[in-house]
Amino acid sequence: MTTTGAHSAVAPRLTTVDDYLGLSAEERYSIASQHFPQWLLSEPIQFPPQHPTFGWACMVESCQGVPSPTAANGLCYSHGRKFAQLGRGADIEEFLRSASPVSARSFERALNRHANCLVCAENREAQQNGYCTAHMKRLSTARARIDWMSEEHWRQAQTAFPPIPPCSIHGCVHDGALHINVESERHRICRHHRQSWRYQTKSRGGQCSRPTWEHWYSKTCQGPSVSRLDQQGRLHLAKLPTVLQQEIRYGLHRHAKTPRRSHRRPVNIQRVVDDLAAASVQSLTDDTISDIAEKYPSGSMERRILLDLPTAARSLVITADMSKEAGWFDPVIVGGAPFAGADVSNRRKPWDLTGVSQRWLRDLVWEHLRDESLKPKGKRAVKGTIYRRVAAMFLVSYALRQIRSDHGNDPPALSEKDALRLKELWDLWFREQTVLPAYMDRPSRQPMVFNERSRHTYMSSCRIVLRNARERRRTPASLDMFILNLPEYPRAPSSPRPRPLTYGDFKLLIDQDNIELLEGADRDDVGFADIWLTQAFQGGRISETIQLRLGCVGLVGNAQPYIWRDISKVNVIDYGMPCYLPIYERLLTRQHKTRSKLRRRYAAELANLDERGRAALEARWDRTMPLFPAAIQNPDLVLETSQCGFRDTWTAWFESLGLKGITTHQTRATLATSLLNNGAPAALVRQLLGHFSSESLAHYATYNNESMTRHLQQVWAAGPGMNKPGTILLRPELVNAENTAAGAARIDLSVVPVEHGLCRYGPVVGGTNCPFEKNCTNGPLGPCEHFILAGADLAYWERKRDAAYHFAEGAPTQAARNYILSQWDPWEPVLTALREALDELGLLEEAENLDLRTPLHDYFDPLFATGWRLTQLHTTTPADNEELNL
Repeated sequence: MTTTGAHSAVAPRLTTVDDYLGLSAEERYSIASQHFPQWLLSEPIQFPPQHPTFGWACMVESCQGVPSPTAANGLCYSHGRKFAQLGRGADIEEFLRSASPVSARSFERALNRHANCLVCAENREAQQNGYCTAHMKRLSTARARIDWMSEEHWRQAQTAFPPIPPCSIHGCVHDGALHINVESERHRICRHHRQSWRYQTKSRGGQCSRPTWEHWYSKTCQGPSVSRLDQQGRLHLAKLPTVLQQEIRYGLHRHAKTPRRSHRRPVNIQRVVDDLAAASVQSLTDDTISDIAEKYPSGSMERRILLDLPTAARSLVITADMSKEAGWFDPVIVGGAPFAGADVSNRRKPWDLTGVSQRWLRDLVWEHLRDESLKPKGKRAVKGTIYRRVAAMFLVSYALRQIRSDHGNDPPALSEKDALRLKELWDLWFREQTVLPAYMDRPSRQPMVFNERSRHTYMSSCRIVLRNARERRRTPASLDMFILNLPEYPRAPSSPRPRPLTYGDFKLLIDQDNIELLEGADRDDVGFADIWLTQAFQGGRISETIQLRLGCVGLVGNAQPYIWRDISKVNVIDYGMPCYLPIYERLLTRQHKTRSKLRRRYAAELANLDERGRAALEARWDRTMPLFPAAIQNPDLVLETSQCGFRDTWTAWFESLGLKGITTHQTRATLATSLLNNGAPAALVRQLLGHFSSESLAHYATYNNESMTRHLQQVWAAGPGMNKPGTILLRPELVNAENTAAGAARIDLSVVPVEHGLCRYGPVVGGTNCPFEKNCTNGPLGPCEHFILAGADLAYWERKRDAAYHFAEGAPTQAARNYILSQWDPWEPVLTALREALDELGLLEEAENLDLRTPLHDYFDPLFATGWRLTQLHTTTPADNEELNL
């Protein structure tokens, strides 16, 4: 084994990204190869047996099985099935210690002949009982005819058959005892390869065509049956040009650094290398690579390698000018970072801009993408935004080809009139529901047509791109009138608010037996049940729950469980809130399982660290590693499980319970409504849901008359006619407390609503006529001593006071002004104390915005037609209540 001269050239010194981008491919490789592991620089490449990406040996010691290409545990198919049968909670370390190795069934099978036939000797192989197939048939016939003849006498009477030509597969040493007819040709083949051929033709509908045979023959001649077991971890590149060798090594290194990646077997990579050598390919940029990939069936590992290698090596050989000229964009080419998105960690598929036919317009889009990719993290547009902007410019290009005789290829000729024509065309598309060409040529459930939302989104995206180019002076001045007069469409109305779950549905979805069914559907023990219960009881968005970090839970003080999550909607990092104790305990268990996976994956790195270094590494895991790592294509455990993976399992689960039309986001509305209806202050609800304004809270839960009455009416303040005006007589916690005697001891047991307040006078409450003639606030002796204010009355009396103050400003004399103001002196401490109490409870904003005692409300919803008792405020929600009572 030799080492290539990767470092022979002196690497230039770099100070900026532009310095690296200006280097040649060979200079770039000399710098990048300094970070390669030593085994990647050798010839042939000897991949480590249990490498996370290119491993070729099962994790079980001495096992000759091949690891699964997608599983992250490094087990072969046989051991993977046995480990899965152990069920949830199985310890893989214990499994590895007790598992028995298996022998390879594929490797070397064609390199070792069977024993010689007892009659034919070396001429033929023995297939059964020591005889070749022909002699075995003769022996069976002889035994059927002559019972007394012994096998030894029979064998002495036999003669050897002539040798059988070897199998047609190159390297196979078995007898070609069988034939395969492919069109007009006849091929000899051994029994083992005959079984493989039958499986191949069965998968292709039984067709024995020449292309099918040639593909299978080429694949089998390089397959594991004619390969030595000790050669399966080697990759020979010597037959390739030096430039192509460097590109392949660089591509393998980049692939191993991709977070979401598939396993790559060395034997499959070797087949790809042999195909490249046979086709005399000089570089991964050669167009013939796609033709070579077409020879392999869709989904095969060789096909994926041929398509992925040019992508992984792109930044080594492609420059920004080359990509701009070709009409595609990759952020890495210009030294930027990929746009964040659902599959940003998967293959870096470039942004195809060739659909924008006008070269000047396509260059503007390319430069806009470059600007966005070079922005710092947090200000960079996400993948969805970039997709909408590129698709918008694709539609503008399509429109210009229709409204301009020059097809929009002359930018100085565009004017205000063209902007008007563009608007008319888009309006026509919207009005007639014209089917539009899609930016990406991929299967779609329904044809693309404009609706209010898409029309607004695409035109806004178009204006952003063009105005950005104008601000950076990339467009001629003559184009300003076209850009500035592009139409503006109104934003589409918001989608309907999600409804809270009914009490019965929610109980069904958190039932312990049903949760066990969800756990059973989680075959890889990702933690789907933990995700769902956390979502249900903590009120987060499903993306926020799935993206929880490893160290997301802990105790505040000595006893209060807390959970920290990132609130994506308002870009708040590490937002803490109280955690429901059962959820806290489940997440602690999940945390332990994920830590075990990480320690096993990074065992080699941990072994090289001292105790302090290991503590620092695990502390970094708490901040960076996901609590629910994906089980597929996630060898580094740095990616959380996908929303699609969770939703597929979760949706099938709740539909199996007989439920339909439920979304995970409904848990937010459910939690908000439940908390509000049970007396929780709005400030607390905003904290638990991760909201920072009542407008955000209103998206998920709005006070109704019943809940507003309960909240605002449960704040009582002593009226202006009492001994101590403004004293807070009742708070919601006293009403909702288990021991209501504390509230009943301080106030009468019943009240009756009166003029924007409550009457505590017992006889009146009991049904007799008011001795004060219902002059609660304007009697000759001033406000009644039995009159109290509730939180719902604050807005009314403050408006009435302000009106009186305004009237006093226009009084004809100072004495008259002082008299008007003096009438409100007893009210000031009452209104001030009531306002402070409502503010403390988080109800002030609702009290200011809504006056439940206006005539309009009384007409449509006569809440105060009868009196109500204190005990009626503290009722237990019945079991069949349709609202959740948390």
